[in-house]
Amino acid sequence: MAEYRDHYAELRAAGAEVAALSVDEPARSRAVADDLKLPFTLLCDPRREVVTAFGVFNRAEKGGIAIPSVFVIDRAMVVRFRVLETVGTRVNPGDLVEIVRSVKGGAEPQALPRPARVWPGAMFLRATLNSLRRGIRQR
Repeated sequence: MAEYRDHYAELRAAGAEVAALSVDEPARSRAVADDLKLPFTLLCDPRREVVTAFGVFNRAEKGGIAIPSVFVIDRAMVVRFRVLETVGTRVNPGDLVEIVRSVKGGAEPQALPRPARVWPGAMFLRATLNSLRRGIRQR
C-alpha cells in the first residue's frame, strides 16, 4: 500500500479513485492507515464478503486473508483490469497509471504490465528500519 501512497497524486491525476480493502477489523485498519499515512480510504471487510465475491479470498492463510490484488473498475462498475499479486511480483504503480489512463480514454488495457520483482526480504528490512527509526509500539 505504501507504493500506492507514493504514487497517489499520479493515480489521481490519471483519473483514478484509489481505495484499499482489508479483511481486518476497522480499528486495526485505521491503525495501519495511520501508520502508513495513507491518503486514500482503507475499507474493511472483516466478514470477507467482498473478497470472496471478487475471488481473492485465501482461506488457507492466517485464518483467511485477501490475496494482494489490483482492480481497475470503470464508472459503469465493469472490471477492466485485474491482477493477483504474489510475494515476489507486484504491479508497478507507474504501469497502473498508464492502465488507468487507457481505461479512462475508453481503450482496453493492451496487456498486463510486466510485474515488478520484489525481494522477499524487503518487507522485513523495511519493517526493521521503521522500528529502528520510530521505535516499537504496542497496540
